[in-house]
Amino acid sequence: MRAKDHTGLLGEHRAAEYLEQNGHHILERRWRTRTGELDLITMDDQQLVAVEVKTRHGLSYGHPFEHINDAKLRRIQRLLSEYAATHQMWPVSRRIDAVSVILECSTSSARPRAVIDHLKDLP
Repeated sequence: MRAKDHTGLLGEHRAAEYLEQNGHHILERRWRTRTGELDLITMDDQQLVAVEVKTRHGLSYGHPFEHINDAKLRRIQRLLSEYAATHQMWPVSRRIDAVSVILECSTSSARPRAVIDHLKDLP
């Protein structure tokens, strides 16, 4: 597995832990179709939520949220609608969230510390 893939999986795992601790119920991880992939799909109260997870080992390439553009948001919205239709959840309220995970490696721990930011209800 490539290092960036491992980093992404670790970030998704940390994001899922964070979301569960904050009341989300994880429905899917890495849900894929022919047209794309959603990192996490959750239920937060009565809302269906697509969660875009961005993971980095630092800020040298900018904050992870800077890499979520309008085109990506449109694609996530389309995929979330596809998920809702496929799972007979069309009337359920939907939103898009983003979670950034910045991993801070330390030599004293095998599990890197994660700094997590959560943006709810992206446009």
